[in-house]
Amino acid sequence: MIRRFVLAAAACSAALFAVAGPVSAHIDPNPTEAQSGSRLTVGFTVEHGCDGSPTVQLDMRLPEGVTDAVPEPAQGWNDSIETVDGDTIVTFEGGPLADDVEGTFDVTMTLPPTPDTTIFFPFVQRCEVGEIRWIGVPVEPGDELDEPAPAMALTGPVAVATATEPAAESTEPAATEPTTTDAPETMMVATGPSPDTTATPGTIEPVVASTGIDKDASPGTGTVGFIVTMAVVIALSGFVVYRARRARARIASEMG
Repeated sequence: MIRRFVLAAAACSAALFAVAGPVSAHIDPNPTEAQSGSRLTVGFTVEHGCDGSPTVQLDMRLPEGVTDAVPEPAQGWNDSIETVDGDTIVTFEGGPLADDVEGTFDVTMTLPPTPDTTIFFPFVQRCEVGEIRWIGVPVEPGDELDEPAPAMALTGPVAVATATEPAAESTEPAATEPTTTDAPETMMVATGPSPDTTATPGTIEPVVASTGIDKDASPGTGTVGFIVTMAVVIALSGFVVYRARRARARIASEMG
């Protein structure tokens, strides 16, 4: 008699677990504990469908204080993120994900800077037939809920965002502009025709003074040669005039 009772109780328990199994399977975040203020990728694993119906859409509301959320691509699913009535909703749509197949959906986010608290991710799992609303939040710690929202415990200290490293300073000295002196005013010099140029006779060409030396210039050419030539001509003319005057003076004295 006792043996029959034990067997009957075991059969009832097995039947209850078989019925309650899909309901008791929760959607827990991975990790379930993280440093407050840190940035990380959180995975949410869907373990089953809706009483045998495959999953086709997941809608998750981000906790207050979570920022910069980015849904990671999942093969066969489209992801989006939008704000509805002040709440940020992350959606994965596609699949379908069979009832007996697990699927993990990742979201990268920055956690709130609130250590020693627990945050919740209310989740609505939509299937081809029916849905499961993983939105239960315990009123007191330890409350047992049929469809609890995924929960994560935040620890301290608050993570400090890594500052952007300053750009490496160059070891080379900064380039400085060379000091320049005002160039003297441009001089205009009239030149005559030159046998080795095609310049038109009488053309006035500019000659700009420079602090350097023109390596192509030859001494005794140009203006200097002209001046020397004129000096020689003048000297010869004076000498001729002087000789003529002496000759006239000599002739005059002889005739007198």
